[in-house]
Amino acid sequence: MLPALFGDNVKALISHLQTIPSNPYSAENTLVIIDEARSPAVVGALVVGALVGSLARVIRRTNTRTAAHLFRWYGPGLVARFPALARAGKALDALESEDYYLSHIAVLPEHRGRGMGKELLLAGEEHARQQGAQRLVLDVEEHNEGARSFYERLAYRRASIISIDLRRRGAFSFLRMVKGL
Repeated sequence: MLPALFGDNVKALISHLQTIPSNPYSAENTLVIIDEARSPAVVGALVVGALVGSLARVIRRTNTRTAAHLFRWYGPGLVARFPALARAGKALDALESEDYYLSHIAVLPEHRGRGMGKELLLAGEEHARQQGAQRLVLDVEEHNEGARSFYERLAYRRASIISIDLRRRGAFSFLRMVKGL
């Protein structure tokens, strides 16, 4: 869904937001997992997975600041993206203030099935607990049975279906999953 919202240069945008403190994508809201066996000679060679998340109250508090960063990135072109961003943002309305919303988790395909995703998610849960979260909430694409099964094995329960219609950019359906901390 990110390319539909932010365009083809979404990776550059996320990398840029990582460097700016106090936004949902900043480095302080990101955990990474590394593969000790990989060569450190290549920059980034050790990172094989990442998790991005923050407390819902923090997301709400930083929304205006994040919008300002997006405006600086896109300029007036952000206005054309605003309706889609607003529709996607509505999916967060149901979150409680002390929910930790996990917006992204990924492990490189060649490293899946080795327990790294589980290790990363458990570290994310601990990080959420340390921030005072009552539960962890995530959205998984409804048709992604492998990811859904993975979360269910780790005691996440199905809570609701989230549908986001971005009109010309596509429609997306997610299963919201929740785990009490």
